[in-house]
Amino acid sequence: MTAITELPVQLAQLPDVTVLTNEPMAAHTSFGIGGAADLLVMPSSIGALAAAIKVLADTGVNVCYIGNGTNILVRDGGIRGAVIKLSEALTGIRRQGNVLIARAGESLGALCQHCAQQGLSGLEFAAGIPGSVGGAILMNAGANGGQMADATQWVDVVTDGGEIQRRYRDEIEFGYRRSCFQDNKLAIAQVAVQLTPADSRDVYRALYEAVEERCRRQPVGQASAGCIFKHPADDYAGRLLEEAQTKGMRVGDAMVSPKHANFIVNLGHATARDVLQLIEQIQQKVHDEFGILLESEIRIIGQDA
Repeated sequence: MTAITELPVQLAQLPDVTVLTNEPMAAHTSFGIGGAADLLVMPSSIGALAAAIKVLADTGVNVCYIGNGTNILVRDGGIRGAVIKLSEALTGIRRQGNVLIARAGESLGALCQHCAQQGLSGLEFAAGIPGSVGGAILMNAGANGGQMADATQWVDVVTDGGEIQRRYRDEIEFGYRRSCFQDNKLAIAQVAVQLTPADSRDVYRALYEAVEERCRRQPVGQASAGCIFKHPADDYAGRLLEEAQTKGMRVGDAMVSPKHANFIVNLGHATARDVLQLIEQIQQKVHDEFGILLESEIRIIGQDA
C-alpha cells in the first residue's frame, strides 16, 4: 500500500492531472466552510480521471468526489485521503441531434444556457440551480416540478478499476434527491440529456423567469449550501421551518436565512460545528411543533476537528 505522502508525485506524473496537498476545502465549497483535505485531485479529461482513480484504488487510499461543492458541508477536521474534484477542469458540451452531452464538471447553469443557444427545451426547471452537471445527477437535482431524471438519457461513469462504463436511465435508480451513485464508488464522468427542439427565445425567457424567481425567494449571493432539508411527504420543509419560527436563528456565524427558512447562510466565519448545531436545533423545533423529523438534503463529509 502506497503511503499518502508519496501520492502527490505519483499522481502529478499523470497527464492532465493537478494535485494539491493539505488543501482547505473552504475554498472549494459554496458554504466557504471546511477543513483541509490530504489531497485534492483535479483531472481535466475523462482519461485523466480514469487514470487517477486507478492509481488511488491501487493504493487503498480513501477517495471521495465533489463537483462545485454547492451541496456539501465539510467538517472542520477536513478529509483524510483524496478528494477528486470534478468541476471547472473537466468541462465541455457537445450536441448529437437533440441530445446534449456534458462533462461532469460543467456547471448546470452553463448547460441551461447552451440549451437556449441551441434551441433545445427540457432543462428550464434547472435554471439558477448552482453546482455541476455531475452533482446534479448524483442528487437528482430539481425545482419547479422538474428533475434531472426527466431528461437524463445515460451517464458515463468510471469504476475504481479505471474502467469507463455507461449506465442508462433505468439503471440509475433515480428518486427524490437521490441516485444510485450515492451508494456506490462510481465517478460520474459525463452525462447525456434528451431534449426537445424549441424556439431559443422561449427557452431564454423561461430560464430568465426561473432565475428571477429564485433570486426573489432565496438568499442568492450569500454563502450557503442550498436547501438544507428535503421536503417531507406532502409538505414543504421551508413552510414547516417558517411556521416553527426558525428564521434568524443563529449559532456563531451560521444563521437561518431571514429570506428563506430552508437555507442556512455563513455570515463570514461559520464553522461546520456551528452549522451542525444549528441544524439540530431547527430540526428539534420542527419536530416539537409538527412531530416531523426533517431529513438533511446536503451531503456532510469529513471528520470533526
